[in-house]
Amino acid sequence: MSVPWTNAVIDCRKTLSDQDNDKLLYQKKVIGQMQDGVNKTFKTFETRRVSSFLTPVYPCGVYVNNVLAVVTQEDLISGQFELDVAPGNSDSVVATYYVQWFLDEELEEFLATASIWCGFTEDYLTLPDTFRPAAKEYVAFLAYQKLVSKMAVNLAETYQLYDAPDEKRFNPVDMYMKISKVKYDLAVKLRDDVYTRKGQAQAPRSKTLVGTVRDVPPNR
Repeated sequence: MSVPWTNAVIDCRKTLSDQDNDKLLYQKKVIGQMQDGVNKTFKTFETRRVSSFLTPVYPCGVYVNNVLAVVTQEDLISGQFELDVAPGNSDSVVATYYVQWFLDEELEEFLATASIWCGFTEDYLTLPDTFRPAAKEYVAFLAYQKLVSKMAVNLAETYQLYDAPDEKRFNPVDMYMKISKVKYDLAVKLRDDVYTRKGQAQAPRSKTLVGTVRDVPPNR
């Protein structure tokens, strides 16, 4: 009997490389309305920042002209923060930080859907061990699908205002779509392997051999 899958969210974060120290954004330009010596409010392009700028741990933090800046307030979910001193239009303002793509609540929702997709209830804690590899890949499929939708909005709206990307450069939407398909195909294979007895869950405990056995003459 399988033990409850209490570390399911952690396992899915490992599959997605979405732990708190997986995604480092290094010396990235920040977004702001303007640098005019008055405006102090900026934000990182990526949301759901893990690294706090209020008490930065090297190398993370906001750097103005390569010097660690003082941040007076921030919102990690939106990525917005406020500097102690407003930078001028010739100042370089960049930040180094870690982000996570998904909240625990989102992964729990994906896990419930994955458990149903595997043929069980939405209570993923009780999902049998043999189906958990398939469930993790299906969660990754759902996660990348959501990331595609989110990124498409960001590129169309946020980039339009601040940093329109070169169409010839890397397109994250296309890449995440390709990854989501790979994850879906792998999830189907892993699930179907269990149902077709390549996994152990559906393997019979015993089997009957059909045939004939010739008579053995008695010993004389």
